[in-house]
Amino acid sequence: MYFLAGPLSFIIRPIYNLVSNYGLTLIIVTILIKVATIPLTLKSQKNMAKTQMIQPEINKIQERYKNDRNLLAIEMQKVYKRYNVKPMAGCLPLIIQMFVLFGFIGVIYHPFEYILQMSGKEIGDLAEALGASRKSQETSLWGLNGVNEYIRSIGKTPINFNFFGIDLTKIPSADMYNWTVWIFPVLATLFTYLSGVQTQMQQKQNAGTNSNAPAPGSMMMKIMPIMTGIFTITMPIGMSLYWFVSTFFQIVQQFIMNKFVNDKIKAQVLLTMEEIKEEKAKKKKGKK
Repeated sequence: MYFLAGPLSFIIRPIYNLVSNYGLTLIIVTILIKVATIPLTLKSQKNMAKTQMIQPEINKIQERYKNDRNLLAIEMQKVYKRYNVKPMAGCLPLIIQMFVLFGFIGVIYHPFEYILQMSGKEIGDLAEALGASRKSQETSLWGLNGVNEYIRSIGKTPINFNFFGIDLTKIPSADMYNWTVWIFPVLATLFTYLSGVQTQMQQKQNAGTNSNAPAPGSMMMKIMPIMTGIFTITMPIGMSLYWFVSTFFQIVQQFIMNKFVNDKIKAQVLLTMEEIKEEKAKKKKGKK
């Protein structure tokens, strides 16, 4: 998956050269990517909102044709076409998000290669000069004495991994008694939970479900924060910084859409529902 870090490094490297701070670079690149994918994400969210609003109708069709898969598929396609819903529209933003995630993992574990453009031999020689294995992770070399001096000796400028006093190469699970290493993993986990709560509340509102009924995706809302917590404490802190910024941006984006776009979508869906009722009423009159 590290091959995805190559394309991402073309964005990260010039920004790092401009701001000279690793943490600030991760934040800027994350926001730029989020902004660039807003049209796709917005389209996906609109499609999801429509799907949630027509969920009661979908449930009725699924119940009516549960014993006939072919007829069920045909009726479902009719519903999607009526409301202009594209079931696969949400996949592309998720695929892009996964590619970006793997790209960031590659850059965060190999900053000397993708930011300083050091070759594999230069990184191996650096590890050897510091008394480490040539196969050592690049982030683990950062804490060794003499790393900055060696990097300068080959004509490169050491990376500034310090972000408000936090070393972003540290892995929280390996430095458990240093409270500063827990800041971004906790923030990433907390905002993942808040994002899930926000999504669940919007799903219930869109679907018009009873407030006491479990909303769709409630199990995922419980699992994702736990997975995020495990994920972020076992990787360099730079990863939890990326995850926190990305999730925070997503929450803000969803809030704006819920406030300014959802009412328009709901009006469109309700109008289509009224048109369908009128069509059915005309057909009944025609039969009489």
